[in-house]
Amino acid sequence: MTNDNRTRTKANAVFFSVLMVISMVAVGFAAAPAAAANSDNTVTFDDQPITDGNVEVETDSTDGSGDIVLTYDNGNNNEVVAVTDATSSSVDVSLEGEVASTFTAHLVDDGDVTNGTSLSDSQVSSASLASDTATLQRSAGAGIVYNGSTIYQGEDDLTFVSDEGEVSSGSLQKTAGNNEGTSLTQPIPEGAATGTYATSGGFSVIVQEPRITTSEVQINGTTSDVSQVGPSSADNLTINGEWNFGEAENLSITVEDESGTDITGEVVDDPTLSSADGVDETGFDLGGEDSGEYTVIFEGADNLDQDSVVEEYTIELTTDDTVGVETAEDTVTQGTNLEYTVTGGTNGQYHIVTVDSEDFRSDNIDSVFRNVGDTVEVGFADTDSNTRYESAADRDVAYAVVEIDGTTGAGSIRSQSLDDTTVTLDVYNASGDTLTEIDSLESVDDTDFDVEEGSITLDSPDSQYTIGSEVDVNGTATSSDAVDIYARDNDQWELVVENINVDSSDEFEEEDVTLSSTGNQGDSIFQQTGTYRIGAIDRSESNGSDTIQTSDFSSATSVQNSITVVEGELSAQLETINGQVNTLDNSVDISGNAEGQGQVALVYVDSRGDVAAQTVDVDSDGTIDIDDRSIPEAADGDGNLDDGEFSEGTVTAHFISVSRDDSVGDGQLPSQGSNDDISALVTWVNDEVAERSLNAEQARSLITSETTEDTASDDLMITQSFRYTESQTTVDSVYPEEAQADGINPVASGETLVATGMTNLRPDDNSITVEILNENGDSLEISSTDEWETTGQWTTTFDTSNLEPGTYTVESDDGENTDRAEIEIVEERQQADNGTDTGDDTGDDTGDDTADNGSSDGGSTDGSTPGFGALVALVALIAAALLATRRNN
Repeated sequence: MTNDNRTRTKANAVFFSVLMVISMVAVGFAAAPAAAANSDNTVTFDDQPITDGNVEVETDSTDGSGDIVLTYDNGNNNEVVAVTDATSSSVDVSLEGEVASTFTAHLVDDGDVTNGTSLSDSQVSSASLASDTATLQRSAGAGIVYNGSTIYQGEDDLTFVSDEGEVSSGSLQKTAGNNEGTSLTQPIPEGAATGTYATSGGFSVIVQEPRITTSEVQINGTTSDVSQVGPSSADNLTINGEWNFGEAENLSITVEDESGTDITGEVVDDPTLSSADGVDETGFDLGGEDSGEYTVIFEGADNLDQDSVVEEYTIELTTDDTVGVETAEDTVTQGTNLEYTVTGGTNGQYHIVTVDSEDFRSDNIDSVFRNVGDTVEVGFADTDSNTRYESAADRDVAYAVVEIDGTTGAGSIRSQSLDDTTVTLDVYNASGDTLTEIDSLESVDDTDFDVEEGSITLDSPDSQYTIGSEVDVNGTATSSDAVDIYARDNDQWELVVENINVDSSDEFEEEDVTLSSTGNQGDSIFQQTGTYRIGAIDRSESNGSDTIQTSDFSSATSVQNSITVVEGELSAQLETINGQVNTLDNSVDISGNAEGQGQVALVYVDSRGDVAAQTVDVDSDGTIDIDDRSIPEAADGDGNLDDGEFSEGTVTAHFISVSRDDSVGDGQLPSQGSNDDISALVTWVNDEVAERSLNAEQARSLITSETTEDTASDDLMITQSFRYTESQTTVDSVYPEEAQADGINPVASGETLVATGMTNLRPDDNSITVEILNENGDSLEISSTDEWETTGQWTTTFDTSNLEPGTYTVESDDGENTDRAEIEIVEERQQADNGTDTGDDTGDDTGDDTADNGSSDGGSTDGSTPGFGALVALVALIAAALLATRRNN
């Protein structure tokens, strides 16, 4: 017999068994009189498992005038498997067996349909007043799997049922992924690929990994797990489980004592957790057990008990129900958080802990207890009231409400809020989850701990401050939430910077602070040169007071250093090329230092007395660093820099800064009203000085008379001269690399030719191209450079290996100017007067002539020019003849 025949036989047997348990007798449709049930009624049939042989159908036809009929589609007709009177809104319909997986519930008139009949679609449509369709779901322990159900790795003995009958597990194949096409086997392997398995006919299941997601013990009525419990709560526990395979298996609970003995029957109400959604709990009573550790084991109640599924939970039963309090350390330094623990409590209860106000560091604190751990409320209070306060001022205690988790509750204390003394921490009997009047409670335990004074360091500013400069104020404070900065000149400290916050790493910093201009009383100290004291103090002790007496400052948590206040200096310059600024580039780089200043003035005066003034920004660190600042046009007398370029020739540049008094000159610039800063100086130069048509000397004299040479002035000035001229590039020297020399010198063929010259162009922005030309003006060699120093001297080189001896032209071209020099490429350069060969020969001897790596033997070298010896002899002969003639005369 084939598998299909066996399947069909089994399905038929199951079908007939269902028919036998149905009490209705099949009689088919019959004409019926009008009934109360009608098409306005509704039916709701949700997907669900079979529970105690029944499924539940909801309807709003409840007077018994209608029937609930269940049918399934066998592929040809609709088989009626159950008929039940609709006498309530929730109708239990008997449905035993696994004849199909999808059923439709119909509401029909009473008696219109009988059980066991087979109906066509049109008959169903005619009789059905309302309907809804549902798919059966799995029931834990049943082993029946329907279309779309989830099965789990490790399950066995499963029966797969579709609307057409039983489905073999082997016909289910993986639909996607690396294991696509793999058939499903039983038992389901623990390592089976998860995902969808389906038949060719559309029946499918989903394979998942079984997991227990929650496995814990709680005190009854709470939602928190406990790992330790005392006698008072030992008999009031629950075992709680959550698992993802609730529709497949229940969860089995086992409890073992320290010896490994199974005591489940003595301590657990029901050892099986059962719920289709996989969430359940059971009672747990350790009241009659000895103290020690107990292990609760969670696992599937049938096949799903493999190691990857099993979870264990350990709970300790103690004999101590006495509430106490203890701290993590006996001694703590101000600024360090101190952890404390309330012990011996009952899970879910609340206890108040307090510190008396006489141990507060000051009234200016906003917390003693931290709202962390098991703490649910913190604040300040009077002992005869349940009113909570945010501030410590005039209060009796600081308090925290701590919730017990298991048998303990953890909290933390901010020691920087406490005085450097011995502090007592009290814990009271159980109360509510908010502040209760403390006088109505009883202190059940207390503990003492010592608080040591914290420390502050002031790392910046260092030992010197320049008036007007910006500095970072920073340091460390182990005991403070914030610090104030003070300075002392005589007998008291004066506030300079207030309320700098201290971060979690005990560091504080305020950036870019101008100590001489903070707006607080103490900034005046930093407006005069001298040596003073600067210090940092815990803000909770200083409270931002304008002044503090020396003794009070020293006794507080503070630090102090010596600091010298000095006036700033001025250094600045324009970067010129060979002392010149050319009209083509018409720009310069500006560098220098003006610590304590935000701006300085730059005033130009040319050879004809034309002037122009600009501001130059100073960085926060006191440096001046400006690239490519254009040379302005002359001022027109109306404040505009548009009166044409400066005259060529000598121009003076004057950098001017105010100093300690922060005012230009004597503080009164002509026609500038109360304005006496750098901007006012620039305006005055561009307006009034430019308008007066002064010569150069008069203009400079007038400017200095209102700045550095004015009455009581502490202004600073740096003067620099440069030549303002057209761009220029020249060729000055040509020589072989092996023999540097000034002027134009011959170079032997094959040597490296060096060409140098001068320019007033700015490097990088410009380049100089140098060519070697023949007598026809053809370019034979070319080189270029865009790098030279501020001296203006440029250098470039050529390889002359390809140049025959002869006369050539070296030409430089900067894009605007060209210059030329005639050069000689010779076959061999002559030796110097000291007899040392300056050519390419590299003999070891220093005699008159040098052989190729040999010693001189008095003769000419193989490498000398042919005919040179005869030429020397001829010159000697002529000289002798002339001498003889002179003697004859």
